Amino acid sequence: MINGEELIKQLEEKANVVRRNVFTIFEGTQNVHAQGHVGGTMSLIELITALYFHHMKVNPNDPDWPERDRLVLSKAHCCEAIYAALVEIGWYPKETLDTYYRFGSPFQGHADRWCTPGLEFSGGSLGQGLSYAAGLALAEKMKTGVLGEGPTDYAKKYMAQMIVKYNPTYRVYCILGDGECHEGQVWEAAMFATRYKLDNLVTIIDYNKYCIMGSSNDVMPIEPFVDKWKSFGFWVTEIDGHNLRQVVDTLSLTNNLYGDGKPKCIIAHTVKGHGISKWEDIHVHFSRGEVISEGLKEGRVKYG
Repeated sequence: MINGEELIKQLEEKANVVRRNVFTIFEGTQNVHAQGHVGGTMSLIELITALYFHHMKVNPNDPDWPERDRLVLSKAHCCEAIYAALVEIGWYPKETLDTYYRFGSPFQGHADRWCTPGLEFSGGSLGQGLSYAAGLALAEKMKTGVLGEGPTDYAKKYMAQMIVKYNPTYRVYCILGDGECHEGQVWEAAMFATRYKLDNLVTIIDYNKYCIMGSSNDVMPIEPFVDKWKSFGFWVTEIDGHNLRQVVDTLSLTNNLYGDGKPKCIIAHTVKGHGISKWEDIHVHFSRGEVISEGLKEGRVKYG
């Protein structure tokens, strides 16, 4: 599906707003004993923007709406990108950005669904999100059933040979980092998703090529990445994760593919610290130090 140019322009403008919100969060970390995760948050901006402001079905007035689409941020240390989006949706006042990492704030250093309504997953240890997302996706399939009413005896007997395609009550999106794909639990969850034909599950890999210990492929090779996911039974494609045209068109395509019985995997090639040259050069990870302050100044000039 090809989306209109006006939509892409609007989303690009919204992505810059999300960036500015992220800068506000990281500026606050310079004044308190706190550390956000700059590099992996900046590589997520376009993905988060496309999901929250176009693709996902959410209710701005009810974060717990039962029919909402679910987003599981497995790389939960990069929750700053989601906080920046939740403020723009209207779930939190903008002043909440200044409370990041402080006692009593809903915006903590890692995603925590118990203190931040609007989040689906509490994370810290990496590699667990896809298992959680697969469980959410399976729950939807079990509740909805054939034709949305459960597998009746009639359906079992007379419609087994037919392909029954319905719109799911909700879809589940899971964002993984490339570094956490070193974890074995990711691949156990991948096997599970294929076994149960979770075609309402879309896995998005933020493939920025670096983890905290260095190059992801030097630490533990994950290539050939596309072939790995295909071998686990996923429908797989690669995109430029900073190109909103590619992001939204590919997400739309996953909707159209629903009913094929395959979980989806979008490998989004991104840049750690994207948009700030000083951060890109060193593949920055944490939000402390002089290079962060210099990058924030660069970002304010570039994005307003």
